[in-house]
Amino acid sequence: MITVFMQQALNGVVLGCIYALTALGLSLVFGILEVANFAHGELYMLGAFMALFATKLVGAPFFIALLISMSIMAVFGALTERVVFRPIVGKPMINSMLLSFGLSTALANLALFFFKADPRKIDSGLADIRFRFLGLYVTAERLSVLVLSIALVALLAWFIQYTKTGKAMRAISQDRVAAQLAGINVRRIYSVTFAISGALAAAAGTMVGAIFFVSPEMGFSVVLKSFVVIILGGFGSIRGVILAAIIIGLAESLGGGYISYAYKDAYPFLLLVLLFMLRPQGLIGGRRS
Repeated sequence: MITVFMQQALNGVVLGCIYALTALGLSLVFGILEVANFAHGELYMLGAFMALFATKLVGAPFFIALLISMSIMAVFGALTERVVFRPIVGKPMINSMLLSFGLSTALANLALFFFKADPRKIDSGLADIRFRFLGLYVTAERLSVLVLSIALVALLAWFIQYTKTGKAMRAISQDRVAAQLAGINVRRIYSVTFAISGALAAAAGTMVGAIFFVSPEMGFSVVLKSFVVIILGGFGSIRGVILAAIIIGLAESLGGGYISYAYKDAYPFLLLVLLFMLRPQGLIGGRRS
């Protein structure tokens, strides 16, 4: 029983790492531009398809396909910010919600038209390599997801904390007007933020496509769960988002293993209701830069 529990918990941690990547990109956009981007799930979905095509059509190895996907979606994210979201920055939140929901619907339907509805899997070449540790089994595929997620989160934390652009991002999240008066190019930071968000979403989508499947409708549920993660973790808190993502991943894996996988998408929202009742300020609490 203990071994089964630990196996389910390990799977939940891997899943939580993927949610953390997706939610961190969404949290950056919300914290800096104050835009609720419901189309973030489609960046995740399109990133998975870019990696799929890179492996199928170009024959790129999985890790090269991951970099290709992240690069393409970083450019796409920056273009999306420039064309779609920049005109409504500073406007009421409902504007960004409606606009991003429309963009999400358009991208999902375009993907359905061009890529069709059949689920496909990204061939990483790692699924058949297995490791055993303390009675637990893990494939090289899931292990690589865990390592890559930790590396990307650490890189993002270093970038925000120590680079000039990262410090500018933190300044804008605290006070946009003061940052402009200090000479920070706010528009450039907006584009960089969306580029990072797109790259992180693409990385998460590629990893999910390797473990599970790629399909045009895969983005909708993950963006809802990402908002749940952000609310659970506390707006603006990177540590809180990571902790909440791991908890959501564990809840899905353990709930699916011990209750039913049919309700796995409901477990994050049940946790959200419980948190609102017990700790309304989030797991960490407060808005952090």
